[in-house]
Amino acid sequence: MSSIDRIQVKGNRKGLNLIINLLEFTSTEELVEALKNKLEPLKSFYSGNAVYVTTYPIRLKDDERIVLEKVLYDTIALTSVNFEESNRKEDLPKVFAGVEEGNTKFITKSMRGGQMVDFKGNVVVIGDVHIGAEIFAEGNIVILGQLKGRAFAGTSGNEKAFVAAIKLTPSLLSIAGTFGRPAQSDPNFPEVARLLDNNIYVEPYIPTKFEY
Repeated sequence: MSSIDRIQVKGNRKGLNLIINLLEFTSTEELVEALKNKLEPLKSFYSGNAVYVTTYPIRLKDDERIVLEKVLYDTIALTSVNFEESNRKEDLPKVFAGVEEGNTKFITKSMRGGQMVDFKGNVVVIGDVHIGAEIFAEGNIVILGQLKGRAFAGTSGNEKAFVAAIKLTPSLLSIAGTFGRPAQSDPNFPEVARLLDNNIYVEPYIPTKFEY
């Protein structure tokens, strides 16, 4: 079972959303350890935000809720922790499957800091995405320019989603809830980021290669 099936991490306009499958954990201690490992790399990006926790398909006990709330506050400096419970996995957002075709939003100018796009499909930007700008897409993200802001692809859980840019230097990159730290290099060629074995891999774009 992949880690995304146990704990999904999504950033959205409200803050940070955690979706937790409680059946995948045999104890509260195991859940706490998994949460710490998942959230530690994100604390510098989401400190000062609210977090929304969705648990399924069983309910949290009161003592478990107290423990998790303390872990969340201790790991990331949050403004609030909110719990939402779902008794059925079907109640959760459906995974957008259209990474090869489907709804696509085109943005025909560069995105400045403070601008955000949240779209239930693929997003194509014809321009640059500057630091402070954010893109949330349930499908792929393609930047015909430089990506310096934050990009979240496959936000509903699509592990086949990818992020591509003529110059890929994001401040934060996420695919299907898996986060990758920005590379220290300054590439002068297009690159494609995709998810492989629960890790984000970046490789040069090669026109003669048909699959990424």
